[in-house]
Amino acid sequence: MVKLTEVKEFLRIDGDAEDGYLRILVLLAAELCANYLRQPPPKKLPESVKQAQLLIIGYFYENRDGTKDGIPPVVYSLLDPYRKVEF
Repeated sequence: MVKLTEVKEFLRIDGDAEDGYLRILVLLAAELCANYLRQPPPKKLPESVKQAQLLIIGYFYENRDGTKDGIPPVVYSLLDPYRKVEF
C-alpha cells in the first residue's frame, strides 16, 4: 500500500487538512487493485502497482463523485502483468 507521504507528494499537497480523506483513498486504491489483480498486492509493491494506486487516488481526489470518464485505462495496463488468470 502506498504511504500518505507518497500520495501527498504525488498530488502536490502541503497541508494536512485532507489527510483523513487521503487515507480513505489509499485504502480504496489498494482494494481496487487487489480486486483487479485477484490477489492481495505483494508486501513490497512493484513500481507499476504503486503508480496504478497513485493514479487511482489522483482520479478520485480530482473527481470526488467518480462520474467523470472513469478510472484511467492505463491503470489496468500497469496492473495486467500481476493479474492472476483465475480466482
